[in-house]
Amino acid sequence: MESMRRIGHPRGWLAVVVVTALSGCALIPSDADRLFAERDFEAARDAYLETLERQDDGRRVERALYHLGLMYLQPDSSFHDPVAARSVLTRLTYIRPRSNYAAKATMLLALQEEASLLANRLANQQDRTRLAEQELASVRRHATETEAKSQDTAKKVGQLGSRIGRLEGQISKLRDELKVTEAELIEREQELARLKSIDLDDPP
Repeated sequence: MESMRRIGHPRGWLAVVVVTALSGCALIPSDADRLFAERDFEAARDAYLETLERQDDGRRVERALYHLGLMYLQPDSSFHDPVAARSVLTRLTYIRPRSNYAAKATMLLALQEEASLLANRLANQQDRTRLAEQELASVRRHATETEAKSQDTAKKVGQLGSRIGRLEGQISKLRDELKVTEAELIEREQELARLKSIDLDDPP
């Protein structure tokens, strides 16, 4: 069974297919799967890593890789590691490219990458806004000091006032961009959390 929803994207629509059922014959849950279903993630991680060392079954390996990726992506996990998550999920897409788990891994990787790019863009915009605000404060102090020193500096004060106006417009634009980026980032993080929750709440 598959369900599809569309996610807002600054360059268009990103179609995301969420695969919610395994195809083919059912796979008997392993001890690692049981621990994963019980949310004992630390023990499940160790069990899945042991499965990968044995390489005893192709489908068990792909499930181990996918569930490891999900656990590494949990922000409240003691072993939260987005880099490790990317590594195991990418490995899954290479060794089992046509599996359902690989399809979901590809989707998670894409959303994680987009969330990372948005977070970086947000940080950059915050830095630019902070610098503009600092410059504005400096210009305002300069304008006040200049005006107090002499009435003959009206022209210079007027130039500074124009500069203040431009900076205020720039800051207003940057703040609007920040709001848009923050909203996009929140949407991607919510989508990631929803996708991870689907698998965490749906024991194998």
